[in-house]
Amino acid sequence: MHIAILEPGRVLAESLMDWLEEAGHRYTCCSNLPEFMACIRQQGYDLLLVDFRCQTAACFEEIEAGVLNNDRRIPLLFISEPDCEEEIVLALAHGADDYIVKPLKPEELVSRIHVLIRRFAIVDEESRAEVQTYGPFVVDHQQLIITRDGEPVSLTGKDFRLADFLFRHQNQLLSRHRLLSEVWGVNQDVNTRTVDMHISRLRKALMLSGTGYEIQTVHQHGYRLQSNQNPPE
Repeated sequence: MHIAILEPGRVLAESLMDWLEEAGHRYTCCSNLPEFMACIRQQGYDLLLVDFRCQTAACFEEIEAGVLNNDRRIPLLFISEPDCEEEIVLALAHGADDYIVKPLKPEELVSRIHVLIRRFAIVDEESRAEVQTYGPFVVDHQQLIITRDGEPVSLTGKDFRLADFLFRHQNQLLSRHRLLSEVWGVNQDVNTRTVDMHISRLRKALMLSGTGYEIQTVHQHGYRLQSNQNPPE
């Protein structure tokens, strides 16, 4: 497995490289964001490991662009400083699939990497049913796009996964914590505003009015994609 690392600190970078090498993984380590982005555009990686202080959504959006490489979603593990909940929320809202808080423990880090890789392998296997149709919407798992009446819907990688999960579980009440677990792969105590942010974006992007679908907010419980459509083809 080949892992791309973004780590500006020399001491921690050396530790990360040692831990990954001991676990049998190859790595490419970058010390700054432009170098990291150039690497992941030029070569395919199995996982991205990012330790970078992003203070704005724009910074995370630049990294998020890297998780789609050659039409293949690359899992992203974010390294956070202690007590940086806002940064964690931003990371999860813009492409991160899991996070780990400093100080790092090598066994936990390697374990989280393996869990992410296994989870993405399962998703890839399930996605071999490449295309599913839900009323006017077509979900293409091969191209990672959703079309509405034949027109592509502009979605981030995370928004695509959230929309796909909602369509596959239509008419079911889904709690915010379940969505965090199933879509983001996060089971820790994270502020659930990240789910609300993505649901809001999804409503605008999908333009559900008149399609037979509606994303309902169930107060204090979560969300439901209500449908009067037939089962997917």
